[in-house]
Order: sequence, then structure tokens, then C-alpha cells
Amino acid sequence: MPKNRKNPRDASKLSGKPLAETLEPSPVLSPEWSTSRDLIEHNLPFSPEVIKDLTVFLLENININATHLFRADILYDSWGVLRTPEQKAQSFAQAGRNPVLEETAVASSAHNDLSANNDLPGSHTDERVDPLPANDVPGFKLTRTVVRNLIPRNPKIDRPLAQTCHFYEATEQTSTSPSSTTHRFLIVYIPHLTRKEEVPFYHPLLRALATLYDFTDAPSSSPPSDDEHQPGKKGTGTLSLHFLLFPNEPIPTRLERTLHALLSTQIRLARGTRLADKPPGATTSGNTNPIKDNVIPQHLVQNTYLRIKLKYAPALCRDWVEDTEPSKHVFEDLAIAAFLIELWRSMYGAVPADERGSDGNGDGGAGCFPGFVDVACGNGLLVYVLLQEGYSGWGFDARQRKTWGIFPEDVRARLREEIYIPRPFADAIAPAGSSDGVNGGDTEEGKEEEKDQFDVGVPTHTGSFPANTFVISNHADELTVWTPLMAALANPASPLPFLAIPCCSHALSGARHRYPPPKSGNKNKNNTHDTKDANEKEKEEEDGDEQPVSGDLAALRQKKQQATDPSTAGFDSSMYGSLTAKTVAVAREVGYDVERTLLRIPSTRNMGVLGGRVRTTREWWGTRGGVVDSNKIGGEGEGEGEDAENVLQKVTHLVQKECKTEGGVEAAAKIWVDRARGLHRGQGRGKQPRH
Repeated sequence: MPKNRKNPRDASKLSGKPLAETLEPSPVLSPEWSTSRDLIEHNLPFSPEVIKDLTVFLLENININATHLFRADILYDSWGVLRTPEQKAQSFAQAGRNPVLEETAVASSAHNDLSANNDLPGSHTDERVDPLPANDVPGFKLTRTVVRNLIPRNPKIDRPLAQTCHFYEATEQTSTSPSSTTHRFLIVYIPHLTRKEEVPFYHPLLRALATLYDFTDAPSSSPPSDDEHQPGKKGTGTLSLHFLLFPNEPIPTRLERTLHALLSTQIRLARGTRLADKPPGATTSGNTNPIKDNVIPQHLVQNTYLRIKLKYAPALCRDWVEDTEPSKHVFEDLAIAAFLIELWRSMYGAVPADERGSDGNGDGGAGCFPGFVDVACGNGLLVYVLLQEGYSGWGFDARQRKTWGIFPEDVRARLREEIYIPRPFADAIAPAGSSDGVNGGDTEEGKEEEKDQFDVGVPTHTGSFPANTFVISNHADELTVWTPLMAALANPASPLPFLAIPCCSHALSGARHRYPPPKSGNKNKNNTHDTKDANEKEKEEEDGDEQPVSGDLAALRQKKQQATDPSTAGFDSSMYGSLTAKTVAVAREVGYDVERTLLRIPSTRNMGVLGGRVRTTREWWGTRGGVVDSNKIGGEGEGEGEDAENVLQKVTHLVQKECKTEGGVEAAAKIWVDRARGLHRGQGRGKQPRH
């Protein structure tokens, strides 16, 4: 358990003795099972429904209890509610309206199955895993059985481990009060192993582990509870751990710490559990974040991440030449690359080079992918990995980085030191003699003629990307809000799909700017422009940062936590939440169907904004089948069937509104160009913005 996290248990009620000195036989399971008074927590307010909901959530999200684990894949559920990786892949393909991917979902999932990857030490074949038999527990009824596969973060060290989970329930009348009932919920976890030498490092050194929750209703005369943890019920609960040691095996210190941490984590998470309104048999838990793993199944992204991490991370960390810590940058860009690889598999059917035929252009080969551009590509790691994985594309940044020099020549050729001048800005302040303020397109003559027409020190361009190019905007700072506009202007007849990962907040002029939180209950969500004057904006921003009324540290801590949690209302009040909301609103206003998804990357700036995914997927596969006109913009909501002129009008109108506070489009354009000049002519004045 992290040191900076408050222990939810009252340590004064613990014996303070080593666990081995407080052991006693389990009163519920067979005599060979053990428990301890120090592994029991009384007077808990949680209803049985909360504990059950949390238990089901943790079945798949085992990484919350064990940091050495990625997740747990469900192999079997007697209720048929929890889905296997293959079922999840099929469900995502069906939700994406992609009949081709429905047929290939199982195959791609099998390819990404960690347990089927024989190149990794400790891997095994993906044979059917049957549940271990359940033992009778006196007074309890077996209600459910789940088999899961624990997936380690590093399979070169640890192997996956199957585990059977048996659910039991019982109801008893209390002897002290006939009107009170005790509801008992027991879950027993049994790893599929026979010897202690087979136990991987991440698993407790136990033959089995069990969690028991007893909840006793208050007498019927008591009023219903308003506590959100026990809606409509009043009473108290007791949570306890029970375990089965290996014969003649002592209790090591690590196991003692693990058991205490498991109990504390269960209590802490139960306090944060909110029961979701859901029909019977629903697969979602009250703990489930609706914008996490909502675009690509978790197991596909994580398995691809593990593959490319083992392939590229050692050399990249070894050859790192920047002054910053390499691991964060390397692992973050590898995680983004893994997401993009699986995203493009689902959108275009394009698979990594390792999965293609010998010519590289078979089904799912290079010919299936339209190309990418990484705007403000920074150190170029993402471009390098994607190119090595067989995806064509390039990246640009306002400043060349030392890291570019460690890449092969063919990769360096696709990393360009160029500055993006938004087309509306280029049109507004085009130098005399320039026809339209636009860079000379993709022709060599045009490139030579317009290399640096704005005198910023390096070549410039206005985003004239080839049709269907996928735009990547990873922590692009000044280009974040411009990303959907850039993608739409590149091909107004069929705006380019994009992934934006916001970071620092900037106005369209490039100046630092904090956007006000979106108005709750705003009937017109497309109205992204704020017409307040500067004084009104400043006051609103100050109000957004006001301290809690109570003034205590707990309230302040809660406010800060909510500001980083996209599932809470407080997120939109933070600077990052407001920037994300602004990017979404701008994209929707110019006609994109937009999705938000939390990316599994080692960064607090991990919100992904996807534009045009659904439309592009439908049109790409439809075009290949000859049934859809890909020149129409459309999607789930805004922008259905819009033509190029309408898109251009929307972009123009939005840019004009957003630039009003800067004095108009021309004034904002001059600010943009002046900042671009400062990137090269003003170096040595401290940290410079990324683009």
C-alpha cells in the first residue's frame, strides 16, 4: 500500500503482534484454514451489494491489489456475465459496425493472447482451463464460479496463473434479535497449482485465500439509511480474511504485509464504490469508468504494449541522449504507440509488420493504412516506433531534438524541423507576393518557394496533408485546440481522423490561456465560444480555483482528487479538464463525432480525444466493399453528411470568434508568428514552449 495513502483501518485496535502469533482456525471454512483477529474489521457501513459489486470489479482489475500484474482475463463465468477477451473483441467490433472486424476479432485477440505467445518465457498454450471443484461450506450455498487468468507485467520474470473463484452466500437469523438478519458473502480464490515452488512472485504464498463479509441488518424499527454505501439498509458489517497455508510453511513478513494491505485496500475501495443503476446481468460495476477501455479492449492494448516494450525499450533507454529521465518518455510513447496500433487495426485492418505476409502487402499490410502525421512530435520516439512497426508516416516539430540523431537514417528523414502556421493565420498575414498565404503544397517547387515565407527561422507549412492521413497530437500544447481544425482544413470534404492528448492550455494565438469550465446543462453543446470580456473571464477562473467552504485539508484534498478524475464533476473545473472539454467542443462544432478515452499511459495527462473514428471506420471498410461514399463527413451525431464548403464556413466562423479577445484573426496570427520566431531567436531565455 502506498506510504502516502491513509490507512482506512484503526491501527490502535490491532494487537501489534506478528501475524503468526495471532492465528486461529477459521470458524467458517475447514480447520486447516486460518484467520486472525488482526485480519478482521468490524462496524463497517457497507451493504452486501457494495461488497459484491467491488468484488466483481476487482476480478478483472487485479492490478489495483498487485502492481506486478496488468489485469486478469476472464476465462469462464458460470453466470455468463463477465466476458472473455475474445467476447470483448467481438463486442467492440460489433459496436464499431464493422462486419469485417467481427470475423477477425477472435483471430486478432488470439494473436495478442499473452498466454499463447511462446516467445515469452513462462508462456503456455491457450488450452481450455476448467474450474477447480468447489468444496462444501457448511451453511453456505455456492452461487457462482469464475475462472480468471492473472496477467503479469513482465512475463519474462513471471508466468500467467489461472485462478478459480467460488462465490458463496448464506442468510441467518440473529439469535439476539429475531427481526435482524445476517447476510453472508464468501469468495474463495484458488490458484491452479499444486506446489509452493509454482507460486509466482506476484501471488501470495498460499494454497487459497478467502474473503468473508457478514452484514447484519438493524432491527426493523430502525429508519432506512440515507448512506450511499447502503441505500435503503441500515446495519453493520464485518470483513475478514481467511487463508490456507502450504504444509509446514511459516508466515513470512512479506505475506503478512500483503494480507494487511489486501484488507485495507478492500475497505478503502468500498468507501469509494457507488452502486450503478443497471439492469440485472449488466457487466459494468459501479467502480467502472465509462471512458476507460471504451474504444479498444484493454487486453489488446496491454499485450501489444508488452510486446513493443520488450522489443524497443532496452535500446531506447540505453541510447538516450536527452537530459531528462528516459524511462518516463520511452514507456509513455510506447503505450501511446500500442494504443494506436490496435486502434488502426480496428479502423483500417492494418496490422503490425510482424503479422504481415512476406511481401508486407497482404491482408492487413502496409497498403491498408493511409498514413499518419505526428504534430509537435518532440523527441520523435512515437514516430520511430510506428515506422518500425510498419506504419507509414512522419512527424514535425518546431525544434529538432538530440534524440533524432540516434535513429536510423530512414527515420531521421521523416522527422522534420518545421513550424505549423494555421491556414487562417497564413491567409490573414500572407507576405506581399504570396498568392494565398499557403505553403507551396506537396510539390518540390512549392516547398522551395515557400520554405520560410514568414521569416521564423525554419520552414513552415499550413497542414496540407494527404487525404485520409491520421493526425496524432500528443501533448502538442499550442497545437492541441488547433488539432481538429487542422484536420478538418486538410480535407474539408472528408476531414481527417485524429487523436489529441491535451497537456498545457493555450489559446488559438498560441498564448497561454486557461479556458473557463464548460457550463453544466448547456443546451447547445456546440456553442464553444465564450463572449465574456477579460474581467469576467478572470473572475470565473478565480471562482473555479476557490478554496472549499469548510477550509479543512480533507475537503481540499477531495477537491484536488476530483480535479484529476474525469468521472467526477470537478474534473471540468480544472485547467486540464477545461482544456479537454474545449478540444472536444471545438471538434464537435466543426462537425466531428468525438469520443473521450482514458489512455493507459504513465502520465496524469492521459485523456485522449478521438475525432472521426466511427465515421472513418465505417467508410473505410465500406469503401473497400464498394458501398459507402467516403467523401461525406458524418458520424454518431454532429456533422452528418456535411460538404466541404459548410465545414470551411464552420472553421472560419469558429476561428473568428475565438480570436476576438486577441483583437481579431490578424492580431492573433501575428502573435502566433512572433512566438514562432522566438522559438529559435529567443533560445537561452529559459524553458520554451513545445511548438
